[in-house]
Amino acid sequence: TWDMRNMGRISFIFLFAFAIGLCDKTLYDFQFGIATSAMQIEGAWLEDGKTMTVWDVISHTLGYVVDNTTSDIAADSYHRFREDIALMREYGIRHYRLSVQWARILPNGVAGSAINYKAISHYRAFLLALKEANIVAYVNLFHNDIPAILAINGTGKMDEEFPMHFAYYADICFKLLGDLVPVWFTFDEPWCQSVYESSQPYEANTKPYKIAHNILLAHSEAVYIYREKYMHLYHGKIGVNLIAEMAWPVNDTNQEDIEAAERNLVFQLGWFADPIFFGDYPELMKKIVGSRLPEFTERQKEMIKGSVDFFAVNHYFSYLIKQGKSKANTTYWHDVNVTKIDKKEWKHTDMDWPVAPEGMQDLLLYIHNKWVKTNPMEIWVTENGVAVSEQNISAAVHDADRIYFTQVYLDHLMMAKAKGVPVTKYFAWSLLDNFEWGCGLAKRFGMVRIEYGQSPKRIPKSSILWYSHLLLSLIHL
Repeated sequence: TWDMRNMGRISFIFLFAFAIGLCDKTLYDFQFGIATSAMQIEGAWLEDGKTMTVWDVISHTLGYVVDNTTSDIAADSYHRFREDIALMREYGIRHYRLSVQWARILPNGVAGSAINYKAISHYRAFLLALKEANIVAYVNLFHNDIPAILAINGTGKMDEEFPMHFAYYADICFKLLGDLVPVWFTFDEPWCQSVYESSQPYEANTKPYKIAHNILLAHSEAVYIYREKYMHLYHGKIGVNLIAEMAWPVNDTNQEDIEAAERNLVFQLGWFADPIFFGDYPELMKKIVGSRLPEFTERQKEMIKGSVDFFAVNHYFSYLIKQGKSKANTTYWHDVNVTKIDKKEWKHTDMDWPVAPEGMQDLLLYIHNKWVKTNPMEIWVTENGVAVSEQNISAAVHDADRIYFTQVYLDHLMMAKAKGVPVTKYFAWSLLDNFEWGCGLAKRFGMVRIEYGQSPKRIPKSSILWYSHLLLSLIHL
């Protein structure tokens, strides 16, 4: 358990930051929400016409998930979404980020294939229930759940036709769900989607760069479709969820360490943000990666540049960075060529991620200075949360470490806001315990405990009550 002694002080700082510097229009513009993803909580893995995703295949392959669990049932939110909505209403949550599943809406995955109207009916019922509960829906089109058929019949995100397939799927969602969705996201964490697809060292030579390229093209096609065909009808917004860790040089007087920290940020965040804001990949990446980095056509550059209505970023942890030991640029990791180090005083989450809340402030300042100052728009933190070891229900319900984590990260978010960063939204990850990819059901991020089984039970933790009180206290400032 982490040191709780400073919680009251930190809470005071957090509210004080609001009170002295933000009690104008910006205070009332700030919105708190919570997030989940369909693949991680829905269950109903082959019901109502849904086909398998790549992660369904992975989780059913012995040895790929550490606890040998699957997302076949998970939190069973496909059948229990009204229960989840009731929980959010009870605890005052009015902004909910969720996702829909490509393999559920378009079972055959590819452009031109048949729509599964059972899936459309389900998601419309879900979104309508959110609207009736006065909860704003923020919908991800893709959250790490590519239809398996695209990987079986082709090369998945590596396929040159991937952007076309995704654009067709996106168009269907905009057309049939768009009247109930004020905010869309195309992809969640394209960096993870690109880098962690490469299981073999030789694949990491070019595969991450090809996948990232296709994701950017798919993103820009979907945004173009939405803006041309649907924005005038629904007046919504659209963007993409990037992910970044903050990187500081181990020695801020050592030029190699300074360059290594910047390189880490460029190869994780700039890789995607530069094309979106400036129309092309960072010059540093071009220099290091060379011919292994795909090139955009002039039309593609025009399509990608400006293809977001806000800057959305997921953030969990940070590192000290020093120059790596690679001598040859043969893989993505050799290209980045850094060594990551923890501070001795940093605590670690149940994912073994360092707790470094100051990274939230510095990352938001970095984003603002590098991209948003010259392209004014809101910055949204669309994921931030912590896995806590919860061996039993009692430990889960009294999740003081989760409260501490959320509090100190929000404290630093508000410090960035007080310095002029236009951050206007924060989404905690996650509403529910969920299927955490290769960690299975063993890692718990939820503010609501899930007792897994055929009929998963929901048990609110102290953190969601604390979050509810925080929202209420801000309303009355």
